[in-house]
Amino acid sequence: MIHELREYVAIPDRAEDLHRRFADDTLTLFAELGLQVDGFWHETGNRARIVYLVAFPDAEAATAFWARFQADPRWLTLKARTESDGPLISEIRSTFLVTPAYVRP
Repeated sequence: MIHELREYVAIPDRAEDLHRRFADDTLTLFAELGLQVDGFWHETGNRARIVYLVAFPDAEAATAFWARFQADPRWLTLKARTESDGPLISEIRSTFLVTPAYVRP
């Protein structure tokens, strides 16, 4: 099992639109597609920075999931609708994390 830490930085003045997209649609779509979301946060005092943690069996499964997600017609429709006034995100970072062997579950 690996975890992926994803960080999104909203374009100035678009943070609330990005939060709304996650709250109203994206998290539901994640669940429908079987994505395991283990945590979801925004930085204290900075709602423009959203961080969430998801789990996959391995890096290949993560790559395959995101490719399917990006091509999903529901996502493409949602993205087009919520970005009709321009993009919401200025930066996305992704980091894969593994538990070291010396840490026991």
